[in-house]
Amino acid sequence: MVTEPQEPRAPGFIWPTLICFGAIFLAGIFAGYSKAAAEAGNATLAPWVGPLIAAALGMAGLFFYFRRHADWFRALSRRRRRYWTALGLAAVIGGIVGVWASFDQPANRGAIEMAFTGALSAKFAIGASILWVIGLLVSMVIYHRSIDDHEERAWLWAGLAGWYAFIFPAPVWWVLHRAGLAPPADAMLLFLLSMVANAIVYLWLKFR
Repeated sequence: MVTEPQEPRAPGFIWPTLICFGAIFLAGIFAGYSKAAAEAGNATLAPWVGPLIAAALGMAGLFFYFRRHADWFRALSRRRRRYWTALGLAAVIGGIVGVWASFDQPANRGAIEMAFTGALSAKFAIGASILWVIGLLVSMVIYHRSIDDHEERAWLWAGLAGWYAFIFPAPVWWVLHRAGLAPPADAMLLFLLSMVANAIVYLWLKFR
């Protein structure tokens, strides 16, 4: 009896998600240790040590996980390879900016404080802006050349939902602020709101 070759097993999303959350949790442990050491008057770790170790271990974990599925990736069509390349490039750019942002912060500044308050250096601001624009442009060109009609429809409706999530609250917030009834409009908060709406609609239409 001739044994038919088995198709390569596709990688799942559970282990990569756990690896990423594990890296974030590890970075939080380092940050908590440094904060406790500072409050006790002891020497603290350099602010970049924790994120660097966590990012290195996270990327190593993802590398070894996807290495186990190398046959699956090689068996993909050219279009699917472009699809996963686009997603991987976007993830790498996000990781680089995140780690670099941690390098740019003074010691004992928490993640929430880092995201919403505090000055950034000119080098980081310029470099992160360039990485964001170029990385997003390249990954989106590759992504839109690889998706099928189903995902394109999900993406277009998600983009529209994100746009609505911006244009409804932004003018309301602005006029309320002009009347002294609300604080100044926060562009990043509106951006995050639009991204959440985008992600919910995209995931619902893509996987329902």
